[in-house]
Amino acid sequence: MRTTLKFIPLYLFLFVMTLAGCVSSLPTTQPESAQTDETVSAAETEASRPPLAELQLSTPKTNYAAKEEIPLQLNIQNGKFDLLVPAFAVATKGAFTRITVKDTNGQIVEPKRAITQENPQKYVARDGKQVRCIHGFELKASSNQELKLKDLQRYYRLQPGTYIVTLGIELEVYRDSITEEHPDVLELQRDLTRLQNDPNLQAAAKQDAVNYFQEQIKFVKERYKDEEKDLYLPVKSRRGKTSLVSNKITLIIE
Repeated sequence: MRTTLKFIPLYLFLFVMTLAGCVSSLPTTQPESAQTDETVSAAETEASRPPLAELQLSTPKTNYAAKEEIPLQLNIQNGKFDLLVPAFAVATKGAFTRITVKDTNGQIVEPKRAITQENPQKYVARDGKQVRCIHGFELKASSNQELKLKDLQRYYRLQPGTYIVTLGIELEVYRDSITEEHPDVLELQRDLTRLQNDPNLQAAAKQDAVNYFQEQIKFVKERYKDEEKDLYLPVKSRRGKTSLVSNKITLIIE
């Protein structure tokens, strides 16, 4: 009995140390107020982040007759980064597909005809492979892209009254691009590939022919080096998209 009483303090000491270790290993939870502050801070940071590009919508005047043409101009002012984007969204009338027209009651006016622009896909050769792409456009940093819509009334039947017009663009951004070669270069490259895969040619004759085609390709590339080439964006290189909204303009139909 005396021996048991002698070791009771040691047991208590070990129990207390074990309990302390368990408590210290529990995950800590931030106070609710601290979590709320962090969430608000993150939201404020996101809201204060400048957009990739800005849209400025304008028209020559405010007042128009009932059947008068209403031209619109869109300026896309890019930010500090070069962007690879679909051509239809920034270089064609496709940029105007998401126009919104509202009357004085805030009701959306439905278009009589949709503004549409096709965005076809195309297979483009790169490194001997066919890559599925869309037609692309490089929006340079700090550049201004100007687009015009000849007549809003072609798409909206606007009765006499006051209207508010805005424009939105869902701008997709890509990380990779392919510049399509001149058709003459593509034809020579196809001939070169067929030649290289021909099992009936002797090695020496094949090498001479390969050298010839390579020189021809080099010559044609040099001839057309200053011509503008079509840019294509591999579908699989899409990074994401950003929503852009223009300013509001007022139209008065008399």
